[in-house]
Amino acid sequence: MSNFMHKSGVPILFAALAALAFLLSYALLRAAAADSAGPSAEARAATLQDFYRGLTSLTFDFSQMTFSGGRERTGKGNAVFYKGPTAGTGQDRDQGKGISIMRWNYTEPDNQIIINDGETLSIYTAKDKQLIRTPAGELESDITFAFIAGTRALLDDFEAREANGDPLHPAAGGLRTLLLVPRQPHNQVKTIQVWFDDANIIRHFRIEDHFGTTTDLRFDNIEYNSLPPYDPKQVEMIISLQVPPDTEIITQ
Repeated sequence: MSNFMHKSGVPILFAALAALAFLLSYALLRAAAADSAGPSAEARAATLQDFYRGLTSLTFDFSQMTFSGGRERTGKGNAVFYKGPTAGTGQDRDQGKGISIMRWNYTEPDNQIIINDGETLSIYTAKDKQLIRTPAGELESDITFAFIAGTRALLDDFEAREANGDPLHPAAGGLRTLLLVPRQPHNQVKTIQVWFDDANIIRHFRIEDHFGTTTDLRFDNIEYNSLPPYDPKQVEMIISLQVPPDTEIITQ
């Protein structure tokens, strides 16, 4: 199996997806967070989500570093988040309603593709000649997939805290930073730290689990709203996955 997979077939990357998927989450933030006075941690978290929930697409290159037990694993590739069309009206689209889909293309250390089309999570690993399919709907009780589906708001599940005073989690390169802590114990995530610039563009995530493993994701060549919005053809291009005939298909 790939270095980014658990034995169960669920990728280690999902801790990062839990953080990233809120970028295109369409659930409204709680009014108390949105109306919070002053630049508090929760107010800044609300501003971040408010910016990203208005996007129809987000593309970027990424590099990933995971540190665990003195070992380091690296990866890189590109990704796209996209808001697909629904059967609703134009007014629904104006209000930001749509199907959230995503695609991650790993180019290192091995070729791996991860696709969520809103119904099925597909993980294809070329080296293993294996395709794993999991119904995303069955996993909505997990905040990771709830964020991907856009059914939860960031501040419903995370408490936003200041991170500047922690010497282990400083702001870097002029970026601002927030620390996100699950309100309820989560089996994958202990903390998530977010670094973002003055334009509210997120540049860096750090996810720590309960065993001290940290995963860093850094983003470059970020483009937003660069794809035709609510386009069925665009959706088809993103979720299209052609695998060789000898691929083992595992349905969970």
